[in-house]
Amino acid sequence: MDTFVDSAWYYFRYTDPHNTDRPFERHLADHWLPVDVYIGGKEHAVMHLYYARFLCHFCKDQGLVAHREPFWKLLVQGLIKGQTFKLADSGQYLKRDQIDFTGKEPVALSGGSVEVTFEKMSKSKHNGLDPQEVVQQYGVDTIRLYILYAAPPEQDILWNVKTDALPGVLRWQSRLWQLVTKLRGARQLGDVPNPSLLKKKELAEAKKIWDNKNYAIQEVTAHFTEDFLFNAALSRLMGLTNTLSSATVRVLQHSVEFEEALAALVIMAAPMAPHLASELWAGLCSVKKPLSPLLLRGGDVLQQPWPIVDPEYLEAPDFVELSVLINNKLCGMVTIPLQVSKDSSQVQQLVLESPIGQKLLSERRIKRAILSPRTALINFLVDE
Repeated sequence: MDTFVDSAWYYFRYTDPHNTDRPFERHLADHWLPVDVYIGGKEHAVMHLYYARFLCHFCKDQGLVAHREPFWKLLVQGLIKGQTFKLADSGQYLKRDQIDFTGKEPVALSGGSVEVTFEKMSKSKHNGLDPQEVVQQYGVDTIRLYILYAAPPEQDILWNVKTDALPGVLRWQSRLWQLVTKLRGARQLGDVPNPSLLKKKELAEAKKIWDNKNYAIQEVTAHFTEDFLFNAALSRLMGLTNTLSSATVRVLQHSVEFEEALAALVIMAAPMAPHLASELWAGLCSVKKPLSPLLLRGGDVLQQPWPIVDPEYLEAPDFVELSVLINNKLCGMVTIPLQVSKDSSQVQQLVLESPIGQKLLSERRIKRAILSPRTALINFLVDE
């Protein structure tokens, strides 16, 4: 009996690993299982997962466990593919040092045109990467951010650090550092921070920062805990960074909103870039005359509680303008409540009930409605 038999029930054994009389006790399995999230490669889909589900169904029928499915949620991650070179005529794989890159197109030093593709990394294809070399060149935080930002976890990544993803995360890290430096510098100008000194325009700016902070916390928390779109989480953190970067000096000096938004930004960045975030947090905690108690807690960034949305924000009757597309063509805008803007079924229902929906969609068969996770946009795919 091959290894797939063992891998079909190991999650049961983890709940009771030292039992010498039975595979596991039911009360322990019922307490810990089903597994919250199963993360596996595409090659698991047919073999391992098939057997794991079969055995769990069998154990349920035998009264050994209370649940029928072994996993609540499945995340099938994509591959990181390396650039591959092979002779066009024979298909022989070549190493990089066997290729001349001086011309417009790469050619083999031995003669012959070269076919360039991206394939699963393998020693036989000479397209693997030494992680240590990459980490030494860019740093582990940057590489982690690049991998998370380049694509959603279920998609393949074509490893090419010359793409926009790597320069993008390098710029973002630099801007985070500049924000902390900017705040520290503003608080060293001599004025005692005093929110009552802010004028009407500056108060409106602080309110915008507060709104963006709460929206970012809401979105990033959902991406971390529900859909695992870490690239979208990074995009949202970059959006909050843009808002803070445009803040005026007086808002830096006298608003608690800027402080708390920057603190939340650093804490939410920590799971993806812990080394950078630890340095940034140390810098924040040394800011003179802080207005927010967040900066008085002390300890490392990884010891801080996760940011939560302010209750007043949840109660606010804010709305967003949603772009409505039909078969990828923009047809109009619909105003919807912010609170439901990420709920696909509710957004779809609101659009169908709107004048645009009544006019353009009421008599057409909707094959699929795609709600964008990043922007206020929904695309209806319908029969022509």
